[in-house]
This record gives sequence, structure tokens and C-alpha cells, in this order.
Amino acid sequence: MRFRFETLNKPRDRESLVETLVSAAAFFLPLVAYVLTLAPTFYSLDSAELTIAAHTGGLMRATGYPLYLLLGRAWSWIPIGDIGFRMNLFSAVCGALGVWLAYRIMRRIGVGRLAAAGAAGLMAAAPYYWSLSLVAEVYTLHVVLMAGLILLLLRWAEDPTSRRLAVAAGWTGLSLSHHLATALLVPGIVFFVLSRGGKSAMRPKVLAVTVVATLAGLSIYMYLPFLYAGDPAFNYAGLYDAALHFQPVDLQSLSGMWWLVSGQTFASRMFAYSGASFWREVLEFGIHLGRAFLYIGILPGLIGVRVLARRDRRLAGMLVLMFAASALFFIDYAVIDKETMFLPTYLVWAVFGGLGYQALADRFADRGPIWAGRLVPAAVLGAVLIATGVTGPQVDLSGDRTVRLRAAAALETVGPDAVIFGWWETVPPIQYLQIIEGRRPDVRIVNRFLITRESIESFVRREAGSLPVYIDRFPEEWVGIYRAVPFGDLYRVEPLSEKETALELQIFQR
Repeated sequence: MRFRFETLNKPRDRESLVETLVSAAAFFLPLVAYVLTLAPTFYSLDSAELTIAAHTGGLMRATGYPLYLLLGRAWSWIPIGDIGFRMNLFSAVCGALGVWLAYRIMRRIGVGRLAAAGAAGLMAAAPYYWSLSLVAEVYTLHVVLMAGLILLLLRWAEDPTSRRLAVAAGWTGLSLSHHLATALLVPGIVFFVLSRGGKSAMRPKVLAVTVVATLAGLSIYMYLPFLYAGDPAFNYAGLYDAALHFQPVDLQSLSGMWWLVSGQTFASRMFAYSGASFWREVLEFGIHLGRAFLYIGILPGLIGVRVLARRDRRLAGMLVLMFAASALFFIDYAVIDKETMFLPTYLVWAVFGGLGYQALADRFADRGPIWAGRLVPAAVLGAVLIATGVTGPQVDLSGDRTVRLRAAAALETVGPDAVIFGWWETVPPIQYLQIIEGRRPDVRIVNRFLITRESIESFVRREAGSLPVYIDRFPEEWVGIYRAVPFGDLYRVEPLSEKETALELQIFQR
């Protein structure tokens, strides 16, 4: 029997009030948890980069994230805390909104309140979901856009008009303008639309409207050439040469835009595993998903897939394709922080889990007294409380100012007109202090991701004797050529005399 998409009937006043309260709790309870554990200022790695780029109208590395930059620029002017805190708060609001939308999806497809709240709660308390809601990052906004897209498709499926399809298509383009990982959802979208709309979805007029709407959403990418035209002070779309002159990619050209948007700088990291190493990564993902849902959500999720497949194979097919494409791409992506990229799979699994919990509750209710059907949702809500108690202290960043203090110490330590070379954990936080807070404008700061090793070596050979040059990780191949003088988290690079070179080599060989 085909599963029917039904807008909730108007319940009695009391039922309506309960629904409103539970729905509000699905947003506000995660938001309170996230705000209480929120990082109080800018954080490391991508967070500092995102914060600087959004607030100053700067440019990021691939794939650009224009929607985030546009929304973030407006959000960063909210007068509360410093700029870093404001952008962290943006992630928290998006994280809570993603949980609420997951709850709305489940209610839309017939999951009971308690089961839906329990499944959404486990998603909210998942360690990586919670931690990525505490710092400036792109992933919680991606979940919001994905969940909104699923709801729009459900709305279209109730009454498959070209207008409703155009709205979903426009939203897809908008989501793509934030994160290209939205492309991983397209196979599921296409399957759902073609299987539900049939030939009507392929009519030339419908196709034309769909394409135009998608392009309208994608037009947000024009924000990147606009930023480029302003010659932003912060620009990660390009490379430094050996003289430390930044060579920006021309984002007013098609080739330059394609270079940035297609993520060519990370192409070597994609589809990186094969054979046994690939299956090890698959196993790691399974363990990761189990931990995310406290393992209690795995079996109900599998039950939910089966339940949904029986009720409506179209919706089940779409969600399974979305889950599989997102999981497999990032499983095969060789980066150290890929665990942060699985949040779209959390959303889908939460929906499957909600269906599974409801199915188990219904079975208990059918075989016992009415209250027996509430045992499963109650157990899940109890698991949410346990997960919250366990995860909260682990991810809590509310007292963590370490990144700011280390960046400030580095700027205070280095000499006049210094040059600092560093990786992601070092450079963006220092750039935050320099660009946003105006500290030490005399210092040149270069992310080692944006310069070749040969160019660094050429610059150091030429300038290390006359300029104070610092680096965060002293290259092993420099031993015996340069002296590494510790300066907090940095090393000052100084050339050695011939006598010192011989001595350094002897020490290193020992």
C-alpha cells in the first residue's frame, strides 16, 4: 500500500497546544544546550577562516560557500560578543533549526510526537552534530537546507504542481550555492520526482521552469565575483609566489570560477581508497554512525527503512539514495576531518530511526495495554538524556579561549616586520586578530596551504638572515641548514654557520 503524505489534521485545542510545545522544544532545547556550551570566541581551523571571510567580505578556499558568506556577513553584525562568538552562535541556531526540521519531517510522514522527538533528540546529542553547532562551520547550515529540501519535496508530492516543483528546484540551487555536497542528494531527488511525477515531470514546460528555478538559486555564486572585484583583504582563492606576492585566481573568469567551485585543490583527496582500505573506512563509518546515535538508534533505523519501503518505496528510495551517496563519497574522501562531513547522513538516519521507534511502539501497543506503546518512545527520550549528559561535557567549549590566547601570544612574540608560515590551526586565528581586530599590521602571515614548499624554501634562503621568519612546524629537511629557535608555538628560522651546520647534523644523526 502506498504511503500517503498527509498534513496533520487539526487536533483538539489541547492536542494542538501539546504539538506546539513539543515542536518548540525540538528547537529551543537543543539551542539552549548549544548556547550553554558555545565557544566564547573564534576557534581554530576552518572556523577562524569562515569568520574572517564572512565578516570582512573575503574569499575562502574551494568551494567558495557564497551563501554562507552572504548570510554570515549580515549575521556577524548582530551586537553580541565578539565577531567569533557571533558566527559560532550562527552555527548553534542552524544546528537547532536542523533538529527542528528533522522533527517536522518525521511528523509529516506520520511518526508520533514522542518517537519523533526522541529520534530528533538523539541527532541533536550526537557528538559531531553538537560540536559542529558550537563553532563557525558550514555543516549545520547544510543540514538546514537539506531538511528544508526534503520538506519541500514532500509538499510537492502531495500535489505535484509545476510551481511546487519549481520552489523545490530553486531551493536545491540555493543549497548548492552553499555546499556542493548537495550534488550528492541529486540522485535521490531525481528518483523521487520521476517516480512520483512520471511523464508530467518531464514535460518541456515543467523542465524549463525547473531549470530556471535551479539557476535562480545558483545565482548566489555571483556573490564571489562581486567580492573578488573589491580586492578583499582576506583571500584564500589563489597562491603565494616565492616573493610572498599573492596571485589571486580570477573569479571574474569562467575558468577561475570553475577552479574554485569544483574544488580542484582537493581533487587528489577524492576517491582515495580501494580494496581493503576502502572497506576499513566503511567499517569506521559504521562505528561512527553507531556512536552518533548511542548505538540504540541503529536497529530502529534499519526497521525504519523496512517500514518506509513497505509504505512508500519512492520516499524510501530517495532517502536511501541520499544517505548512501553522502556516506560513500565522504567514506572515500582522504581528509583528517571527514567525520565532520557525515551530518547529512545523521538527518536521514534520524528519520529512519523515528519510523523504527514508532513501529516498535505500535507493536508493543498492539500486544499489551495502551501504556505499553509508550515504553519505546520513553526509552528513547531517556537515551537522549543519557546522550546529553555524556556528550555535553565532552564537547563543551564554553570556557575555551585557548585559540585566541595562543594567537595573541604569537603576535606579541614575533619581531617587527616578521613573516609567519603556518597551517590551518595556526594561521587563520592569527589573521583574525590582525584583520578583524587590527593587531600587528606589520606582520605578514601566510597559510602553508597557499604556497608551495619550494616557494617557502626560496623565500627563507633569501630572507631568513635579514627578516624575522617563523614557522609552526619545522621541516625535517631544514635540519643542518637552519636553526629552529622556539618562540611559544612557533619556531624562528635562522641560518647556521658552516660550523653550526656540521654540529646540528651530528646531533640530528644521534
